[in-house]
Amino acid sequence: MLAECAIILLGFSGCQERAVKSSVTKVIPSDIAGTWKAKNSPWKIVLSPDGTVSSAVIPMGEVELKPNQTMRMEMKDGQFSTYKAGDFDVEYIPAARELFVSIELEDMHIVYLDNVIDGNSIDRFIGTVSEDGKVWVADWINIFDYGPRLPQDANDIYAEQLIFEKLED
Repeated sequence: MLAECAIILLGFSGCQERAVKSSVTKVIPSDIAGTWKAKNSPWKIVLSPDGTVSSAVIPMGEVELKPNQTMRMEMKDGQFSTYKAGDFDVEYIPAARELFVSIELEDMHIVYLDNVIDGNSIDRFIGTVSEDGKVWVADWINIFDYGPRLPQDANDIYAEQLIFEKLED
């Protein structure tokens, strides 16, 4: 499992063959642009035809974020939490129908009752979109630092497979 994650992470860091790199595009075909919702998960990612992520709903607080913007959310107890999004990146390899999305949460400060979580995360999704453009099976890798209360072991990167379905817009 760790070896697989290392290989995937090397791919994310740019260690790719030139032939693959030259076929990567930022423009997203119309059958891939749109809203993708993960089954059994709060994740929802909206892809624009220009190859950008216009918004994403993340599991931590189930809030909708937009790239490089800060969102302030009132909690049920009246306190406010903040989420500062970073870059949201997209790459697509048409020949393989392979879609890569990265969602960066630069900073978050969640307050609820007497609990506080401060931290950041990067979520990466990579997988193949079905021929009919309705299903995206993606490997999800979550790298986070939520402070001393919720540490992530550097040797145990969270990875899971998610199945996204394209919603009718």
